[in-house]
Amino acid sequence: MVSTDLLASVAALSEDERIELVGYIEQTLDTRVSPTPEQQMLVEQRVADLKADPGLGLSKDEAIAAARALLA
Repeated sequence: MVSTDLLASVAALSEDERIELVGYIEQTLDTRVSPTPEQQMLVEQRVADLKADPGLGLSKDEAIAAARALLA
């Protein structure tokens, strides 16, 4: 479990600093982790769905706005 002090420190960072932190954390993860066959099949199905109907997806700005709304 992550300490509440660490979480508070992260929350106090600017958005750019948090993005930099995410990049750092990502670099420390084991890069040998691969999606499961089920996860890969789900990704392939979603890509096929988007190719068949591009209106299903969100623009980058819409996705960011939706993610921020979840955090508010």
